[in-house]
Amino acid sequence: MQSPNRRNRTTQATLRFALLAAVAIVINYFDPPLPFLPGAKLGLSQISTMLCLEMYGALATIALVVLRVLVTGIMKGNLMTITSLLSLGGSLSAVIVMVLLKKAFGKHIGLPTVSTMGGVSNNLSQYLLLLITNTVGTLWYYLPALVVAGGAAGYLIGGVSLAVLSRLDRALHGSVPMEQR
Repeated sequence: MQSPNRRNRTTQATLRFALLAAVAIVINYFDPPLPFLPGAKLGLSQISTMLCLEMYGALATIALVVLRVLVTGIMKGNLMTITSLLSLGGSLSAVIVMVLLKKAFGKHIGLPTVSTMGGVSNNLSQYLLLLITNTVGTLWYYLPALVVAGGAAGYLIGGVSLAVLSRLDRALHGSVPMEQR
């Protein structure tokens, strides 16, 4: 039997994950397309992805991404369409790249850099999926714009995630240093 303290921590972790998932779903649902780049979105729901990666690790982040794509696809009525395939493929690709970067560089790489690479990976993998499904044809001229947009959005999301993570850390743990927790 688990001690009450351990059970309480497990419940809190589950609730935090559920909140991250709910926020990701709501933000993803209302995230508008970018007017100057057809088919692209800012991807603000990736803030939840970044927070989940930092707080819970790779497996929970993959679960969050799959949950977000499934629920949002059901809510929008496009679950079994190319839109959901692109969202899932891009997000999973981004998570894999970010996890590998964090494993390779550990604390020597910042969250905005990891997020930037995730944004670029997301857009590249979505573009490759469009080429594979023969939906795009030969729009190679669009690729540089997607890479730049993914990098810029990723950097912005990484910076916002870092700020939110810092505030969450202070709210949850006060001014207790990480080493003493």
